[in-house]
Amino acid sequence: MKKFKFLIRSLYLFVLLEIFYYLRIAPQVIGTHFVSDNIPDSFGNKYQLFLWELLILIMGESIILIEKNWRVKNKLDNLPELLPRE
Repeated sequence: MKKFKFLIRSLYLFVLLEIFYYLRIAPQVIGTHFVSDNIPDSFGNKYQLFLWELLILIMGESIILIEKNWRVKNKLDNLPELLPRE
């Protein structure tokens, strides 16, 4: 379970570094929705880039919680390796 948590949380770090990079180079106002000709028709603040990080964090922590509860329910919580389900 520790390896699984480490893998999921290392993805957080990777995405967070990517978001900080884009925040540095992004203009103050970004396009948030594009029509078929790649023309933005909706605009927002550049801090909306953090919404993806928040979504990934919530999804990752919920997956960790689900897998931890499944392991406890099936009495596999002391198993030191990743299961195929994970």
